[in-house]
Amino acid sequence: MTLKPCLDCGEPCVGPRCPEHTVDTKPTAHARGYDAAWTRLSKRARRLQPFCTDCGSTEDLQCDHTPQAWARKAAGKPIRLRDVQVLCGPCNRAAGAARGRSATRGHAPADRLPDPAVRPNPSYTPVGIVR
Repeated sequence: MTLKPCLDCGEPCVGPRCPEHTVDTKPTAHARGYDAAWTRLSKRARRLQPFCTDCGSTEDLQCDHTPQAWARKAAGKPIRLRDVQVLCGPCNRAAGAARGRSATRGHAPADRLPDPAVRPNPSYTPVGIVR
């Protein structure tokens, strides 16, 4: 087995970092808000819809929160079946990446919700559309 220098201190080690500089910073699922109720809801959703909403895959199915789910959880209400969607792993990771880092770290993406006070300009016409 070849030892490599630690990326932080330079001491020889088996992996990229020595045991002193290896830190697991990912919180547990329970600490991120995934409790027994979430596990039951996720299993039920995947049983009722055994395919990915986006691509139709039947492999590596997961449940993803909608913004309404975060709002209900923040208000102390239970998350409903209609507040989740079934996605395969790749589609779920792509959706999380599109929503930004806050959505993938267990924080409610409140900064991503549209502001209801902001209304689109009614006189604006996209290019190529004739009214």
